[in-house]
Amino acid sequence: MSSAPSLTVSLTDVLYRTRGQDWDYAFLLKPPPLLSEGWYALHRRIFSGVEPSEEPLLLRGELGVGVGHPFFATVFVDSVRRDSQGRPVAHYVAWLGKAAEAAPGLSFGPGLIAAIAPALAAVFSLTPEALPRAEGKPLDSLLRARFQAALPGRDVTVLAPPSGSVRWLGTISP
Repeated sequence: MSSAPSLTVSLTDVLYRTRGQDWDYAFLLKPPPLLSEGWYALHRRIFSGVEPSEEPLLLRGELGVGVGHPFFATVFVDSVRRDSQGRPVAHYVAWLGKAAEAAPGLSFGPGLIAAIAPALAAVFSLTPEALPRAEGKPLDSLLRARFQAALPGRDVTVLAPPSGSVRWLGTISP
């Protein structure tokens, strides 16, 4: 019996956006900034025209910033988590850097979410009112700090089952 291949993912190279039970989509993981405008503009370009479904969609390309930054991304709907309105929660994950460029076309997203599930559980059910607004920090910064404090480490190894096709997006400019 053969086991699924595994990938080691450095969480410092991951851009991860999801929603909680009572809070809207927020970045829970962000690499060091590449642009002064932040990650939202590039996130929108990576996932433009993509509709999350239960089957992870795999996207590969390069960010047209500086000398170029390869990425491997996935988006999918969580099979268990729902928000307070009963809507499915989607996970948007972009893995950046040389490790992502070299990664085979495997569906790493569900394995990554399973590996960081305890950290996600630490913030998923929080209400915005439950987070003290210290020093005027925005809600997403408070969620990200609590999430990152609950992570199992800097790197995670995920099981990566074979997947369908990978969509090549080419170079995405800011």
